[in-house]
Amino acid sequence: MKTMIQKCRQWLQALPQDKLWHVVAGLIVGSFFAIVLPIEAPIVPVVFAGAIKEFVDDWRKGSGDWRDFVATVSGGAVIQVMVWIG
Repeated sequence: MKTMIQKCRQWLQALPQDKLWHVVAGLIVGSFFAIVLPIEAPIVPVVFAGAIKEFVDDWRKGSGDWRDFVATVSGGAVIQVMVWIG
């Protein structure tokens, strides 16, 4: 168990700060829709939020990144799995 925690810590430290914030944003949006507005698929609003954010980034700055989108959705996916489990 200790080695698993260390591997998770190393993986999180290897993530760029920007991607980590996208994961956190996905967790927050997914949690909001799972708790405050109890829906069975909180991943759906996370996908829309991530897609809109990257579309706006691409439109304004020309810097939309699919990896940011994947990081956002992965945060929402964690919440989706928790909804399915519990």
